[in-house]
Amino acid sequence: MTDADHWEGDVNEAAVEDWKADTTTFERVRQIIDVTTEPQSASEIADRARVSDPTARKHLAALAETGRVKTITTDAGTRYMRAPQMLAMRRVADIHREHTKDEIRQAIQDLKQERRGFQEEYDVVDVDELTLELEPGDDGWQDLTRWQQIEQNLEIAQAALTIYDFDPDDSRSAAARASDGNTAARERGALGDDTAGTA
Repeated sequence: MTDADHWEGDVNEAAVEDWKADTTTFERVRQIIDVTTEPQSASEIADRARVSDPTARKHLAALAETGRVKTITTDAGTRYMRAPQMLAMRRVADIHREHTKDEIRQAIQDLKQERRGFQEEYDVVDVDELTLELEPGDDGWQDLTRWQQIEQNLEIAQAALTIYDFDPDDSRSAAARASDGNTAARERGALGDDTAGTA
């Protein structure tokens, strides 16, 4: 082992110790599962989270109950990974937190208008119909990809808008936006790059 390798190991171990000191076992398991996109055993997650196997299993079971963890039964035992819907749920929460109701409504209108443009250009009703119309190598496949993105963004934006039914005061979102330097995001569109304009 070189001096550089030894030093890197010391730094990594110090970082791990700081992480353990600043978090609970539950927080570490949650943080690990949030970046786990491929099924892993409780033992593997326990090792990464620096907790015991029983502790990892207990917290993973609790997180599965809340929908944050997806469990997969295999011949080798139960495997765990981040639930796919978690990213969408986070994005919904972020949009609600960072944008006012009017901004979200405007973004929804813009997305619907862009979708109408594709419907009129290709004379189809939905993405599935366009898929059947396109030939291999057709330039329209890029528009189809954008259309699929529009549909996903519409679902997320509409979900963010419904949160205001439970939290009707949008002044918090406006204040947060004004104080956290979101000028660049506003210039890209109400919901950011992936909903502003065509790809």
